[in-house]
Amino acid sequence: MTEIAQRIVDEYDDLTRSERRLADLVLQSPDLLAQDGASGLASRAGVSKATAARFFRRLGYAGARAAQAETRRNLEPSASARWSDRFRRPRVGQAQHLTSEVQNLVRSIEQIRSDELAQAVQALARAEKIWVVGFGDNYPLAHFARALLIRVRPDIRMIPIGGFSVPEEFASIRDTDAVLALGVGRRTRSLRSIMRSSLRAGAHVTLVTDQVAPVAPETAHVALRCRTRGAGVFDSVVAPVSVITFLCSSMALRIGEPALVRLDYIAQIHAEWGDLLSEDL
Repeated sequence: MTEIAQRIVDEYDDLTRSERRLADLVLQSPDLLAQDGASGLASRAGVSKATAARFFRRLGYAGARAAQAETRRNLEPSASARWSDRFRRPRVGQAQHLTSEVQNLVRSIEQIRSDELAQAVQALARAEKIWVVGFGDNYPLAHFARALLIRVRPDIRMIPIGGFSVPEEFASIRDTDAVLALGVGRRTRSLRSIMRSSLRAGAHVTLVTDQVAPVAPETAHVALRCRTRGAGVFDSVVAPVSVITFLCSSMALRIGEPALVRLDYIAQIHAEWGDLLSEDL
């Protein structure tokens, strides 16, 4: 995360509506400030130059040029530099860790638009098939999402599947399907390729990502942004996990009776097989 992105995330709650338009633009396309400067940024966001100047002062910069210069220097910091910065942080106590996680969750839920959440839930509920996509660091999140979804409806596809070629799996996608893509932190070319191909196929694409990820219009219908700032060495996944849980739970409620029937049937299978312990481990 660049320095200006971190400052925006920290101050976002106190920004005015016009300033948030600037903030969203910088978070989505951090290269715009480096390329266009404050004037170009203000024009793209539809705000005045005075608003842009106030925005950068609120972030703690002497002026827009200082922010632009810093962005140019730090737009793509090396991985070693990012990790070195984290290891220089003071030791994190339990209280600080908990406070950070709560802030991540609260700010994420406050900033995600309810209409976009509703659109994502509706698309998942109506889809004939749901594709859950997550590579690398997002693979565990994708597994978690599929584990919830498969309880309440059949035909949940997973990409990637170990040992299978992705294009062959992806070839059966249809315009009646929905895609839940996980792109928190490190994002891969494969994820972007699948999302763009899904849109071209007519499927609805929902992306769960972090606050500073640039998301092009041709990549997803809905981008649900989560605050992932960690108090220690690692990023936080509290907000993404909560958003995934909310999406899956809301989808189950929208499906209604079929979801309940499936849950009951799964419980019956467990009971028949006797595979769940009733005593202590």
